[in-house]
Amino acid sequence: MRVFRKIRVQLTAIVLICYLLPAVVLGLYMGGAVFKDFQAKTESALLAGMDYSMTLAEDNLRKLVTLSRDATYDGELTDAAAQRDSGAIQGSEFLRRARSYIERKYSREALLTFAACFTLDNPDLLLVNRGGADAAAAYQAKAHEQVKAMGEALDTRGRFVSVDGEVYLVRNLMNLRMKPYGMLVLGIDTDALIGPLAALAKSWDARLDVALDDVALDDVTGTGAGGPEGARWDALPEGEIAVAGAGQYALMRVGADRDYDLRAGLLLGRARLYGELDAFRLLLGGLILLLAPILLVIAWYVYRRITRPIAILSDAANRIEAGELGVTVPMQGDDELGTLGKAFSNMSLRLRELIDKTYKEEIALRDARIQAMQSRINPHFINNALETINWQARIEGSESISAMVESLSVLLNAGMSRGDRRTLTLREELETANAYFYFVGLRFGERLKSRIDAAPQALEDVLPALTLQPLIENAVEHGIAPEGGGEILLRCAHEDGALRLEVANSGRMATAEDRRRIEAALNGDSQGGSHLGLANICTRLKLIYGDRARLRVVTDEPGWTRVFVEIPQEE
Repeated sequence: MRVFRKIRVQLTAIVLICYLLPAVVLGLYMGGAVFKDFQAKTESALLAGMDYSMTLAEDNLRKLVTLSRDATYDGELTDAAAQRDSGAIQGSEFLRRARSYIERKYSREALLTFAACFTLDNPDLLLVNRGGADAAAAYQAKAHEQVKAMGEALDTRGRFVSVDGEVYLVRNLMNLRMKPYGMLVLGIDTDALIGPLAALAKSWDARLDVALDDVALDDVTGTGAGGPEGARWDALPEGEIAVAGAGQYALMRVGADRDYDLRAGLLLGRARLYGELDAFRLLLGGLILLLAPILLVIAWYVYRRITRPIAILSDAANRIEAGELGVTVPMQGDDELGTLGKAFSNMSLRLRELIDKTYKEEIALRDARIQAMQSRINPHFINNALETINWQARIEGSESISAMVESLSVLLNAGMSRGDRRTLTLREELETANAYFYFVGLRFGERLKSRIDAAPQALEDVLPALTLQPLIENAVEHGIAPEGGGEILLRCAHEDGALRLEVANSGRMATAEDRRRIEAALNGDSQGGSHLGLANICTRLKLIYGDRARLRVVTDEPGWTRVFVEIPQEE
């Protein structure tokens, strides 16, 4: 949230709000009221048209079912069949009456392409109305055998079947004892049957899919191809406009009766259903975009005269804070920001002049303090080394004198022969640590185990002189010596742009008093000589690196006391 406290960010936000707020309010109003109302009316018109067309199609179906029932229930064919069965009339007379009935009953019906019937005792004799002779001939050649086989399964119910692209309504003719004596076949004009649905689909530029019982009327009319892409009709909600794919919407209605099951579906493109609504959205978006040039002019003025000068001043202030003194800003003019820029440049130049002198004096004082503290440490090293040499010489004679003198020379060189160098590489510092480990090893023998684990990439890292040796000495004097032995581990690694050191010992665990003294040493207080090396290291790290260097001591780990040092490495 700090970024919003900047004036230039606030000014930019104000300009954007003045543009976006009216646009958002207008967009929300249009989207929440006008667009939704327009969409609702469009969907309502489609739903109403679908309901009306579906009603007309169902009326046609009910009319067909009624026409097929009449052949049994209006009495004319049934009475003729009863007279034939009783011997009152000959079979030829029955056929004449049946043909006459078919002609009168079905010839003028626009929903039918033909009407035919046949008796079960002579199924190959087909009685057909004269106007449907050609359609009946096609039926007899392609579908008659299939229809004859359906008789036993029909009972008193009619059934719609499709054979080779033609649709027929088939029903048993029943006598007075409700036993079938023949079958009625009506050829269906599918164009007339689903004409209202086809007209609706055409008006909406939609694809029409219609199924009647097990018959797919869309295959007959050529108005569809079996269902919406990427979905099934039976998976869509009935009577609702639903998404059926990318840019497609579907509407399905179902009409069911004892004698039929009608399903009709419309598949529309979004451009047809919501095209006008989308066009209005584009128009509104275009009007909003036309205001963008005005916004750009205002934004350019705010940036040129207000935001950019503020950014220049802010950047210059950050550079001065980072230590780059004497920074000036290229700001002119007689307005408030121009005057502020001139005053800022004059103040920066004057500040550099005042700090230059005191900064040099501070550097000299810091160097003197660092050199003084290193000189305090050196005699301590030399005293320990000489005491060890004297002790070893008394025990072993002169056999180890050469090795001890060589190690002593390394320690003396580390403390006295490096001139004004305040920092060394880790490789050089490890030479001093190895020399000290040699003397300590002579003192404790096999009771002391030491190990150095230094990563190769860390050997050239830089650290203050005499950093490792005092830490190792503390580990020996305060950990290993009280226990009479133990293990010292030194780890060195380069991680995240810093040299990381760890000195750990498995000697005596720190007491509460030890932890108090360690804490004091970490704050730079040696308390009369206790943990002098640790206190001096802390002070030198703060003088050289400030808060970027870290030193901490962990004393609560079972069996170990660890010292961690992190020294930043410059690029």
